[in-house]
Amino acid sequence: MKSILQKILISFFAFLISGHASAIMISDGDTFTVDWFVDLADDLSATSTWSVDFLSSTRIQLDISITNTTILTGSLTNADITAFGFGVAPDATASFVTGGEGSIFDMRSDGNGPQQTFPGGFKGIDVCVFASGPCSGGSVNNALHAGDTDTLSLLLTGSFGDTAELLYFPLKFQTSQGSYEPGGCVDGDGCDGVPEPSILALLGIGLAIIGFNRRKVM
Repeated sequence: MKSILQKILISFFAFLISGHASAIMISDGDTFTVDWFVDLADDLSATSTWSVDFLSSTRIQLDISITNTTILTGSLTNADITAFGFGVAPDATASFVTGGEGSIFDMRSDGNGPQQTFPGGFKGIDVCVFASGPCSGGSVNNALHAGDTDTLSLLLTGSFGDTAELLYFPLKFQTSQGSYEPGGCVDGDGCDGVPEPSILALLGIGLAIIGFNRRKVM
């Protein structure tokens, strides 16, 4: 049986992952936005526009424009986007239509079966697009720097009907203050970002109380 501590940790991390979740049903001709935000002393942010160029029973073409809207400061000297991804239901694999060589995001990977785990604990990610490999990170010299924009088109292949669902939209910031992996929010529907310091502090207090109680019992 799991200990109380294990159950709390599992519930906590499940809460963090569920807080990131975002999804949208798409059909032919749709356009939507995905935004990212991490609430720090120096905030991290990015925005993107996604257009469904076409959707058929076996193929979807997505035209994506992504901008790193982070503003650098004296303490935040670099804030680069090294990767972003998304899940697809039904499952899909991806190839570049435009992008690739000459673009910032010039590599992509499909998951195993075809899903994969994205940094930050996001599971069920079908497609990861990145600036320099692997999906989990790479050189910030090749990443999308603060203030820059990149555009690309992806062709998704799978077994679709008239609609499909895109999910989670995780993104990886690599910064002078560490790395962060927020989930995306679709059409402004609430950005959860990463756990705030107050949440982490509460977790620490809870674990300390559990440890103290266990010592009293023993």
